[in-house]
Amino acid sequence: MGGELGIAADERLRIESEALTVEVGTAGGAILSAATRDGRPVLSNGSAAGSADRTVCFPMVPVCNRVEGNGFSFRGKTYRLAPNANDPLYVHGDGWLGAWRVNGHETDEVRLGFDKEAADGGPFAYHAEQTIRVDGARLELRLGVTNRAAEALPFGLGFHPYFPRTAQTTLQAMASEWWTEGDDSLPGERLPVSGADDFSTAQRLPESRLNNGFEGWDGNARILWPENGLGADVAASSNLGRYMIYAPTETPDFFCFEPMSHTPNALANADQDLGGLRVLAPGKRLEVSMTISFFEARD
Repeated sequence: MGGELGIAADERLRIESEALTVEVGTAGGAILSAATRDGRPVLSNGSAAGSADRTVCFPMVPVCNRVEGNGFSFRGKTYRLAPNANDPLYVHGDGWLGAWRVNGHETDEVRLGFDKEAADGGPFAYHAEQTIRVDGARLELRLGVTNRAAEALPFGLGFHPYFPRTAQTTLQAMASEWWTEGDDSLPGERLPVSGADDFSTAQRLPESRLNNGFEGWDGNARILWPENGLGADVAASSNLGRYMIYAPTETPDFFCFEPMSHTPNALANADQDLGGLRVLAPGKRLEVSMTISFFEARD
């Protein structure tokens, strides 16, 4: 989970299908709202909805989650990363804080691009592109990154959607292991899933705070909102083999389910274990995708 988006300039673009309406912003390449045509939110940051510096889904590029110590070592070099939000640690990469350009806009699709220069701080120089599309009751997201630096570097990608949370909301998403939350919202101990932390079968989110990474995901999840008569099936590309759940207690009307290509804090340990990060030589590319299919779920 990251901090608040800190960009003022924003072009807002609307896309729609017979089932969904979605608003996209160029600030952060983010989705600002998503709802059924009859007005039921399908993505929502709850009580923060409508705030100019909040979004309901943003891209994570060139890395997901926090980086311990704001730096990493890789192939004999040490790199520094500057804190980039209202957090002491570098978090979620740069794309969610950048100004994206519009590469294309149709009734049902927006295509965005973003370029980052290494001179802006840190070693990463890259080109990112994103496609956000609606097709019936499906929201389709595609995110790609190309390494534009002069050296090979480890990259990761992910999506950070916010979902409504009601008293009866359930989540089903298999995993083999999970990470406890350590200091500074970094991963702590890696444990087998069990009990309240095992979402292999549908269950409600616990009342206690969740801010945890899960390993061994098959790329499929289901969310049900019985009070709203809605459900959602999440299907992610095979290279998104992990997810984070962020469910704060202070704002209990939303939660985040974040498909990621790598283990949280993997970049800080890249010399020992890439943890799902992909080493991209100059000019090489990584792409991930996710589809959220919404459906009526009434008794």
